[in-house]
Amino acid sequence: MHTFRYDSPLGAITLAGDGATLTGLWFDGQKHYGAGLGPDVLAGEKTGAFDTACAWLDRYFAGERPDGAPLLQPAGTLFQRAVWDELRGIPYGKTATYGELAERIAARRGAATSARAVGSAVGRNPISLMIPCHRVLGASGALTGYAGGLWRKRALIALEQQGLCVREVSAAERTEELIGCLTAVWEESVRATHDFLTPAEIERLRGLVPRAVRGVGRLWVLRRRGALVGFMGVEGAFLEMLFLAPTVRGCGAGRLMLERAVELLGVRELSVNEQNPQAVGFYEHLGFTVYRRTETDGEGAPYPLLYMRR
Repeated sequence: MHTFRYDSPLGAITLAGDGATLTGLWFDGQKHYGAGLGPDVLAGEKTGAFDTACAWLDRYFAGERPDGAPLLQPAGTLFQRAVWDELRGIPYGKTATYGELAERIAARRGAATSARAVGSAVGRNPISLMIPCHRVLGASGALTGYAGGLWRKRALIALEQQGLCVREVSAAERTEELIGCLTAVWEESVRATHDFLTPAEIERLRGLVPRAVRGVGRLWVLRRRGALVGFMGVEGAFLEMLFLAPTVRGCGAGRLMLERAVELLGVRELSVNEQNPQAVGFYEHLGFTVYRRTETDGEGAPYPLLYMRR
């Protein structure tokens, strides 16, 4: 048995297998991580099932509907494998409830099956994504019970249903063309939300955006079905910037980005214009509280800033 590490936009993934088949796929920190792996497991190479799995994951996180998954061989009880088989029958972009799965399994087995028992088996799914346990919802449609974390579940469903793809952009990838597109997104966002700024002030600030985007430590971009619609920049534990095109406001894109910043990048602080109450309310809703206020912004302009901490 061997393992292989894959860097995904939702954090590192460990793959496990015997060369011909895939037996495990876990996000770092996932519940039941590495279940079934013995102490003598070895680091493997990107060959066989691992090569096929990585190609599948590349396409998946790019927003495609990948096929050609490696042969899957999850180890579990007869009941668990029956549940996992049902999971594989949930189409891309669709969801099912625990109760619906219980009914399908009961019909197959000819015996009553509880949603609780199904939920327990779903939680122990050893091959995430390819056996899509993230597509199972609570009875009311709520996102509950994902071993990899609810923020990941939310991101995976948004990827499949809305085509919202997020990925990090290295310094070398920050081309003039990309910077120009991000600056256009910044302007759209600011004109839609910063009504306290004059057109002349927006134009002045626009000239500062390219340098800020190029210089930020970590830059993540958001695309919806290929179109660039948002970005965020992070420096250490501080969220330096988060801007979304008006076309994706209200669809959960902001939460998608901020949760990734918090859960994956360790963001704990940010600043926001006091005169942008929608943004202030958004950050408060996601657990940030004000701990400091300044009368001016970082350049000394008369735009009060609120510093918030989670």
